[in-house]
Amino acid sequence: MLTTSDTLKHRDTSIWVFPEGKRNAGEELLPFKRGAFQMAIAAGVPIIPVCVSRYARRIRLNRWNGGQIMIRSLPAIPTAGLSLDDLPRLIDDCRAQMQQRIAAMDQELARA
Repeated sequence: MLTTSDTLKHRDTSIWVFPEGKRNAGEELLPFKRGAFQMAIAAGVPIIPVCVSRYARRIRLNRWNGGQIMIRSLPAIPTAGLSLDDLPRLIDDCRAQMQQRIAAMDQELARA
């Protein structure tokens, strides 16, 4: 993680991290792991949450027209100036924003 934090801090690069730490069946967000947030704080780089609508029972895999999902990014969450003491709040804030957006996308898809 230190190498990745250093790369994020000193090179113009981004990484995609799935903060749940494992595969998800698509029903709801699982608890977030700390690693991605620790790296962002260490590097002082923002977190840009990317949300995917719930897909369980909404899509059928291996078909040309298997259903619809939505993918949206949220505004960047700054980490500059944060310390590891801020980690629990950062994780909770990010997860809450993502849950709210996912619920909104699900409602939008239900109306479509």
